Amino acid sequence: MSTSDQNVSQTHPALGASAQEFLDYCNAERERRLNSGETFDQETFDQAMEMVLNKLRVLADEGWS
Repeated sequence: MSTSDQNVSQTHPALGASAQEFLDYCNAERERRLNSGETFDQETFDQAMEMVLNKLRVLADEGWS
């Protein structure tokens, strides 16, 4: 697990199933893009991921899973 993956996991200790699945996907996609040799804006990727996780958290608080 990379340092960025560990930071994200520590930031979101209690996620619902949908959010956890999304986080797992994002972590794998981040690693794939970092290892692809292509240009990758990790900061923008992480910001977008945080926005989606925040929305999933709000939906979970409202009873959606």
